[in-house]
Amino acid sequence: MIQDSIQSKQIRDNHSQAVLSTDAAALNKYKAERALYRKVSSLSKELEEVKMCLVRLSERLDQIENN
Repeated sequence: MIQDSIQSKQIRDNHSQAVLSTDAAALNKYKAERALYRKVSSLSKELEEVKMCLVRLSERLDQIENN
C-alpha cells in the first residue's frame, strides 16, 4: 500500500530516465525546512558577530580602566 502511494508520486523522465517526484506537498515542506535552516544558520552567524563585538568592547574598556 505505501509502496503504491510512493510510486504514484513519481515519474520517469523520458530523456534521462531519472526518477522524478511529483509530490508538491513534500517539495513545499522541504523548501520550508530549508528556509528555516538557513534562517537559523544566519542568526547563529550574527550571534557570533555580536559576541565578538562584545569581547572587543570589553577588552577596550579594560584598557581604558588600566590607563
